[in-house]
Amino acid sequence: MAVVAPLTLKPDVFEAIEALILANKPTYVYDGTTFTYTLKAAYSRENPDFPQVVLNESLVKIVLLNLDGSGEDYGVEIQLDFYAKERHGQKAIGSGQSQIANTFIGNLSAFNTDNGLIPDEDFWDDTNISPFSDGNQVLNTASSLIKFKLK
Repeated sequence: MAVVAPLTLKPDVFEAIEALILANKPTYVYDGTTFTYTLKAAYSRENPDFPQVVLNESLVKIVLLNLDGSGEDYGVEIQLDFYAKERHGQKAIGSGQSQIANTFIGNLSAFNTDNGLIPDEDFWDDTNISPFSDGNQVLNTASSLIKFKLK
């Protein structure tokens, strides 16, 4: 992983997080079968496979540090959206969120040293799991919001 730079912040962060999730795909067991999450850049409506986690493009917040406009602080928010079949229960989503959160926590020092990203004070935030209808199937869905600052 390479150090992210202000000019290429969005694609650099996406690439770093994509690589981490692909190397550590979450799984869960339902009815004796292990299901592995696929990573997507957008929710796939045509021939969707489940479970899936969507890595959305990061949001960047730039805070000017001085009144004259010199100096800036960069905040980065990344949202992950989780989708799993409702019949697999809410544990399918909870398991995916927990596994990815633990992967991030285990790699915080790498984000700092390899990418120049420091976890924000409220680094990880999960939403409640809720049902979502897509055509003839009902899914459970939830999101996780991850926050970093560029050092």
